[in-house]
Amino acid sequence: MPVTLVATASEEEIIGLIDQWTSLLEQERYEDAHALLEAGPDWSAALVKEVIQAYGDEAASQVTLLNNGTGLDGAGNLAPARQRKAVDWYSEDQGEVWYDLNLNGLVSDLTATFNLEKRNGRVHVMLQDVHVM
Repeated sequence: MPVTLVATASEEEIIGLIDQWTSLLEQERYEDAHALLEAGPDWSAALVKEVIQAYGDEAASQVTLLNNGTGLDGAGNLAPARQRKAVDWYSEDQGEVWYDLNLNGLVSDLTATFNLEKRNGRVHVMLQDVHVM
């Protein structure tokens, strides 16, 4: 059963839950990550793994929870970069999270997006998409 948070959860608590999901991806525990959060009908554990590993020019990209403060620029050169972890509520009960995935220790433009819904006194975090932003 997916984990939910209390309706009064802070942005830090929401990001903390997604950090847990990311940590499971880092450990290549894709099934456990899939079970942790709700997911849209198109997102299986196998598809998340495929999208991550197919990213970029490297043979296999791996998600890392932490980064070294750099990323690749448009020309493929290392440059200072900051990971985006943004929570945005656009109504009292609906919101979204944009969470850049670190790959192989670098900030990347591969972004996981999540829908947020408050239902029955809980915040539900649902994987919406993983794609280049």
